[in-house]
Amino acid sequence: MGAIELKEYIKMQLENADERVLRIVASVFDNYSRETEYHSDEILTLLKESELDYENGKTNSFKNIIAESKQKYSQ
Repeated sequence: MGAIELKEYIKMQLENADERVLRIVASVFDNYSRETEYHSDEILTLLKESELDYENGKTNSFKNIIAESKQKYSQ
């Protein structure tokens, strides 16, 4: 079942749902939102760290990475 079908199925179920089911669904969405925010914060932190590494010269050129990979995996 694809996303469109799932959405339609959920809409139909919500139309007939009692308060208990609606609270459960709301809780699932709340938890999902918090989890997504956590991942967004984590990604932003990693991006900031990467930017600092770049500014401090702690980077490696693409050519160096390819050369190191060839040397490491050619054995």
